[in-house]
Amino acid sequence: MAIISLIILATYLIAMGLAYGVREYVSDNYYIGKHPWLFSVVMAVSGGLMLPPMLEKGGDAPFLALFAVFGLLIVALAPHYKADKMHAVGAFTALICGVMWAMSFHTRIVACVTMVWCFYWAAKLPRPYYVGEVLAFGLIYGTLLI
Repeated sequence: MAIISLIILATYLIAMGLAYGVREYVSDNYYIGKHPWLFSVVMAVSGGLMLPPMLEKGGDAPFLALFAVFGLLIVALAPHYKADKMHAVGAFTALICGVMWAMSFHTRIVACVTMVWCFYWAAKLPRPYYVGEVLAFGLIYGTLLI
């Protein structure tokens, strides 16, 4: 299920990037695509498929997996981040809880990726928040598949 979730999310992000370019946030795909509802479907389905493997993985903090996916579902239900505060709450919850869940398995890897992202952001390279969001997804999927 984790692989299917990864394929769905990666295919969507790559297709949107090729068709419309990469914007500041992953959530910008809701605004730029021809079918805005597809953003919500991808977030909900990829999150829903991610939850069972995250819970099966176990670890010290399975509740973080639940909160991470819950946050992603809020993002799917409230995709208007420019006008809806619930989206920001969901995105923040998904990001923090998802990364902390991955950190409960791979502390050093998450710390290194976080430092690399901080350098990327400090260097004022393009689209640091998009890169950070994709790295967070990468950490979660990496933890699921390793």
